[in-house]
Amino acid sequence: MKEVLDNLVEKVNKRIADDEKYKKKLNDVVKTVLVQFDQDKFYNFKLDKGQISPVSKGEVEADIRIQVPFETFNKIMNKETDALTAYFEKKLQIKASLMDKLLLQDLLK
Repeated sequence: MKEVLDNLVEKVNKRIADDEKYKKKLNDVVKTVLVQFDQDKFYNFKLDKGQISPVSKGEVEADIRIQVPFETFNKIMNKETDALTAYFEKKLQIKASLMDKLLLQDLLK
C-alpha cells in the first residue's frame, strides 16, 4: 500500500518540478493529507513549498482526509474506474473543504 502511495507522490512531485508555473502556484500551500485504507491502515503526507513529503505510516490531524478501500484505490490508479464513480458509489470519501478538494483533484490529474 505504501509503495503505491510512494509512486503516486513521486509522479506528482515530478510533475510539479517540471512545471515552474505550477510549482509557483503551490509554493504557499501547506496541507496535510491522511489516507485511510480499509479500517486500520493510515498513511499521511504533506504538501509544503510546492513539494509533497515522503509518505509516512500513521494517523495524524489532516486538512484532507481520504477514506477508500485499497482495492478501489488500486482500480483508480490503474484506470479501471475513476474517482468520481467511486465517490458516487460511496467507495471513496473525502473530508475536506471545497478548495482542498479542488486542490486534490488538480494534483491528481
